[in-house]
Amino acid sequence: MRFRYPNSFLKLLLVGFAFAIVPLLWVFANANIAFDKLAKQSQITVSNSVETTRASRVLQEQLSLMERSSRQYFVLQDEVLFSNYKQANVQFSEAVSQLKVLANNPTQQANISLLSQKAMQLNNAIYAAKQQQTNILQTSDLSFLNNFSQITQQAEVLIKDNNSAIDAASSQLALSAQNTQKKLFLQSLVLIPLALLVAGGITYLLARPIRRMDAAIRHLGKGQYDEPIAIDGPGDLRVLGQRLDWLRTELKELNEQKQQFLRHVSHELKTPLTAIREATELLNDGIGGALSAQQSEITSILRDNSIRLQKMIENLLNYTRIESVDTKLNLSQFALPEVINKVIQAHALSIRNKQLTVKTNYNIENVIADEEKLTIILDNLISNAVKYTPNLGIIKIISRQEKGRWRIDVLDNGPGLATHDQERLFDPFYRGDTLHKSLITGSGLGLTIAKDLVETHGGRIKLGTSTQGAHFVVRMPQLELK
Repeated sequence: MRFRYPNSFLKLLLVGFAFAIVPLLWVFANANIAFDKLAKQSQITVSNSVETTRASRVLQEQLSLMERSSRQYFVLQDEVLFSNYKQANVQFSEAVSQLKVLANNPTQQANISLLSQKAMQLNNAIYAAKQQQTNILQTSDLSFLNNFSQITQQAEVLIKDNNSAIDAASSQLALSAQNTQKKLFLQSLVLIPLALLVAGGITYLLARPIRRMDAAIRHLGKGQYDEPIAIDGPGDLRVLGQRLDWLRTELKELNEQKQQFLRHVSHELKTPLTAIREATELLNDGIGGALSAQQSEITSILRDNSIRLQKMIENLLNYTRIESVDTKLNLSQFALPEVINKVIQAHALSIRNKQLTVKTNYNIENVIADEEKLTIILDNLISNAVKYTPNLGIIKIISRQEKGRWRIDVLDNGPGLATHDQERLFDPFYRGDTLHKSLITGSGLGLTIAKDLVETHGGRIKLGTSTQGAHFVVRMPQLELK
């Protein structure tokens, strides 16, 4: 038989409260009477013990501060240090007086009197030494400061006596508590498990819908909007589940609108950009007439930035295509070094302008993957490396075989990434804001697209360890042709 939830949290809690309150009230009534008697017996003992412990701690702290401040004063002659000593001495004396009031046996009284007497003698010696230094402007014999060790020993003896007295009082208090405990044990042995059982049942009934809510919220955070949200629980949680499902539909609609907007904008921008690219190439090739050095420089700026803008638009198109449809792999076997070299050659102009050195190390030849998608992955990683590696820098590209998979490493010696940027490195449209230029400036989609395409292959991409610059690691599984 399925449990029917009450309409609200309040009703559910009232049901559990009704099952547990009667036996618990009986236990609490008996416990209240017993502990009231025990409290009256122990109140004075506990209060004295706490005050004695606090005064003993103050005694030790201020004695240590007195010694440190006095020694520093006679070396540095700083009146602030002597003022610290005087303040500590006042608090020390107050602690001694408090302990004298709390002492309840002759041994403690004698130890406190002896401690007070030695502290007073040392204090007089310190004031005398200070006066002597003021009069003759020279350091007197300060061996009397060693008497602090005797006072410390005496304080430890006093504290030991106080602890013994507290232990004796605690033992007596424990004996009284033991008698009370025996009376309540049998009652609690039966009734407390019952209360725990009721609480566990309520917790279980609430935990199920809460776990489902947590899973639903995590799915929304990951952008998974297709699965409807239905929460089975108390009425309050069911209403909240309906609100979450409404939020899911709204987010799904907004996401679809975003994808449609990006697709339309990307296509609309691509047409005039193509015309700009063609016109710039014609100018750069001198079709419209010979250009001066300054004009050639301007056309080069136009050409480079139009290429960059085209790359950003292509990233938008690739991202919207990946987000809107299930990406299918067109697997084939090809030579990995040839694909890497082709991508490097596509960036040859930028590499030559910045005088970069590209070092390659290929320890694997043929692989099975989607060649077009792997080219996009490599293009995004290598273009980042080229863009953020300083002039005369070095880029390393390494491929090698691993057990059951193969990997590609792309390293540069650029500024690298800050820690908080690394955590969101592959988030779409995220751009770092560190002091150094980050690998995620621009559209903020290159690394996101690379990650999506790598995961489409069943692989993983991450930021590897590096002493300088960025180090991207792509691990791909060994796929088979169908």
